[in-house]
Amino acid sequence: MYRSTHPARALIAALGFSLVAACGGSVSGTATTTTQPVTVAAQLDLSPLTINVLLTDEGFEPKTIFIPAGRQIQLVLRNRGTTEHHYKIRGLVPSSLSWISFPVVDSYDVDSMTPEELTALGIDLAGATDELEIEHILHHLHATYVPFREASPTGVRPIGLDVHGWTTLGTVDVISFFALTTGRFASEDVLFPELTGEVVVFDAGYGA
Repeated sequence: MYRSTHPARALIAALGFSLVAACGGSVSGTATTTTQPVTVAAQLDLSPLTINVLLTDEGFEPKTIFIPAGRQIQLVLRNRGTTEHHYKIRGLVPSSLSWISFPVVDSYDVDSMTPEELTALGIDLAGATDELEIEHILHHLHATYVPFREASPTGVRPIGLDVHGWTTLGTVDVISFFALTTGRFASEDVLFPELTGEVVVFDAGYGA
């Protein structure tokens, strides 16, 4: 086998090999960059960021969502399918996880509640003169967040270790949480495992 021993040729060959190795990913389009996860502090002085996801019979819209690490997220799930759907993020450990709760109060409950309890729910009956007006007020109560989510009609209940919500036809679920560590995570519908997506938690540089 012929082997070049000329110094200039050897240098050119070495440079050529280096360029091929460095540019190989660009040519193929499959190169990936591995980065270490970054953990940040919760930014309590920032307003929550609302992210909307539609749950359909064909999948999630959008399929990929991007979350800034450290910012409070309000993940709004809306069902646009024909059956119950779930949205669960695998591997993302949430901080301060809670689900929205819409209080259900009727006119009989109002009679036994204190003024402080009524105010906490946003109930102001001043000026309400009849039952119809009271019923209207009771349909516009303050939503609160609670640290649990009840089981769905199919019996699946989020256990509070993952970002996991569910909706039925025409309903909405809202999940509040902080994602404090960057990374890429898979999302899925636990009832229909073929429906998947991706969640990217990125370092937004808060506090830098």
